[in-house]
Amino acid sequence: MSYIHTAALVTTLRTALFLAASAMASEGLAFPVAPATLSYAASMTSPTPPSQSVTFSKKSLVPRPWTASGDVAWIAISPPSGTISREQDQIVVQVNATGMATGTYSGTVRIAITDKNDRVQVTPVPVTLTVTAGSATATATATVTPSILLNPMSLSFSGVAGGPSPLAKPITVSNPTGGTLTWTLTETAAWLGLNITSGTTTTETDSISASVSTTGLAAGSYNTVITVTASGSSNSPQAIPVTLTLTIPTTTGTATLTWDANTETDVTGYNVYMGTQPGLYGPPMSVGNTTSYTVGNLTGGRTYYFSLTAVDSAGNESQPSSEVSKSVY
Repeated sequence: MSYIHTAALVTTLRTALFLAASAMASEGLAFPVAPATLSYAASMTSPTPPSQSVTFSKKSLVPRPWTASGDVAWIAISPPSGTISREQDQIVVQVNATGMATGTYSGTVRIAITDKNDRVQVTPVPVTLTVTAGSATATATATVTPSILLNPMSLSFSGVAGGPSPLAKPITVSNPTGGTLTWTLTETAAWLGLNITSGTTTTETDSISASVSTTGLAAGSYNTVITVTASGSSNSPQAIPVTLTLTIPTTTGTATLTWDANTETDVTGYNVYMGTQPGLYGPPMSVGNTTSYTVGNLTGGRTYYFSLTAVDSAGNESQPSSEVSKSVY
């Protein structure tokens, strides 16, 4: 037989990976709230006292939806909803005594979190508003000062070393106190990226996407901080801690290669080539005159590359097939 031409070798390889893994997770349902009560003092001439913040947290492996609402018309909450997992979230509570007579008023802010069984846990935060007559003389209009409200207040990413990067996560920036908030985000970690690093908001909510790249990172824990600054803001700067945890690959897998038989009559077998870099393979694996071969004991967290050649009775080897790859994680 003459030298086998590349065209004589079917170059389509199909790979299949069979992996089995199981995991068990648990989560706590209780969540603390601080402060436990809110008190405001307003007057008929100054009906909108400064807003106050309420923070709450909940340990959960899976993000859970939450809502926050007031039971009286003079209470306003921002934001009214969100999701929470391991981070600490924050709402801003504003009261407005416009048109209210002097006296003491009571209301309640209710923070509700839905658990994994679709049960709703509600934590009430009592609110007291005291309205006085105030000064009879006219006063100058107060300057509106913007403020930074972030959701979430921390980010956590996880993955397997050598595996795919985890999905991106959103960050929202809003301005609950009014005015114009001109904000800037900065971070220094090479593995963290932000699609937007600056913006301006008045009443709308701005959304940013935070993503991480695990390429070249060994197993371990990586930490950085996103710093949010806004000139003229009442609470600048703010910080968003970011954690990336990469575990050691523990899975193993198999890749099954299949191909159509070469049509030349003196083909005696096939060689399979494998490597962990494109185009760079180890020694050939002679698999006999068959049309499939399963490669076992593939370590998780890596991508494997395969190519195939045909061998004739004289020991001549064809040109290699096109390369296929499979990631194990």
